[in-house]
Amino acid sequence: MDKSFHMLPDGRYLNGKPRRCPDGTYVGDGGPITRAPDGTYVAGKPQRAPDGRYLGDGGPVRMAPDGTFVVGTPRLAPDGTYL
Repeated sequence: MDKSFHMLPDGRYLNGKPRRCPDGTYVGDGGPITRAPDGTYVAGKPQRAPDGRYLGDGGPVRMAPDGTFVVGTPRLAPDGTYL
């Protein structure tokens, strides 16, 4: 997986190279595009975060300093969000 940040067309950031999902959203390059049980798309096998969202399987789900949940080690993106 590419660990660099990429800006999406809407100005948000994503880990890795963005790939467009069938519903028009984007996921990173951490595995095959997979549909989670709630209908969202993730990269790799879906993991459920404590806040109820589904994340991809690039590592364990961890809480970032701002209280959001991320996969693997939280990294601060240029827009101030944690990925």
